[in-house]
Amino acid sequence: MHPNQRPAPKPIRQQRGIAILSVLVIAVLVVTLAAAIFARQSYAVRQTENFQSLERAWQYVLMMEQYAGLQLQLDAKDNRYDALTDRWAQQLPTQTLNEESGAVVKFTGKLEDLQARFNLNNLISQEGESRDQQNGAAVEQLKPFVTDAGLPPGFVNAIVDWLDINTEPQSLEGAERDYYLSGNIAYLAADMPFADTSEVRLLRLDMPDPEAKNKALNRFLNTVTALPKQTTINPNTANKEVLQAMKLSNTQITTILDKRKLKQAYKRNDAFAQEMAFTSDQNHAFRNSFDVTTQYFRLTGEVQINRARVFVNSLLFRDNDGSVRVIMRQFDRVNEQPIPITDDASNTLTNTE
Repeated sequence: MHPNQRPAPKPIRQQRGIAILSVLVIAVLVVTLAAAIFARQSYAVRQTENFQSLERAWQYVLMMEQYAGLQLQLDAKDNRYDALTDRWAQQLPTQTLNEESGAVVKFTGKLEDLQARFNLNNLISQEGESRDQQNGAAVEQLKPFVTDAGLPPGFVNAIVDWLDINTEPQSLEGAERDYYLSGNIAYLAADMPFADTSEVRLLRLDMPDPEAKNKALNRFLNTVTALPKQTTINPNTANKEVLQAMKLSNTQITTILDKRKLKQAYKRNDAFAQEMAFTSDQNHAFRNSFDVTTQYFRLTGEVQINRARVFVNSLLFRDNDGSVRVIMRQFDRVNEQPIPITDDASNTLTNTE
């Protein structure tokens, strides 16, 4: 080919093929970009809707708290005792509402008498000292709750050490800050009242079988609570396991449960004491341990709006005048999620071998 000679032009058909291919590539890029933008916008819209649903769900939670408080106030006007026959004890069936926006709202809830359980914070005084130093009644009452659940008796000492302000272990089974600082996950003993019973899982517990430990702790946690001040147990609402741990006789427990089956309740403390026929040894301690009136209740339930779900877990306090207020609010399930079984517990000492 001569140097000045130009190359022959490509056939028109080939030029059209390249143009079409270029158009297709550009079209694919445009479609891909549009799809990505649409996906991001859709995600942003769904996220906004979820946030809005959560916000509305929290408003329904506040409504449920107000409704529960109203029931407790009305109950206080009706009578001076609390039992499973009262208006507050009726579980709210699942309610369904259709909002103007088209969203479907489902919610349910129930109130539980927390004074149907043993209060772990009964073990210490307001000054943070173990009540065992003053009188051993509270500690002695806790022991059956521990052993009946299948936990070792020494676990009582670990509980007391977690609560009291001193740094001296109650016994060889006890544990203070030095023990917990030596664990796989180092932390300090609380040295203050329990804020929540879940703290119990942080305590020293010498049980080699993780599965047995988990089952025993679950049984124990179903019979105890953690309330801000010293409380009594309501015989009208306490279950059989709690009554047994309180060392009532089989005859006394049968009397209580039979009365409950007949939808009857003890309306006064003296009537309860009279029917129980406490022995002279039981009389003082048992009279001070039971009360037919309750101040602390827990509202549990669930609110669902579209994809958003909020779990209700609120602690309500009713004072002697009948006024009700929420003193703690959490948004998690209560006694529904199984605790995973693991041998790598934070309450075990680090292996130094």
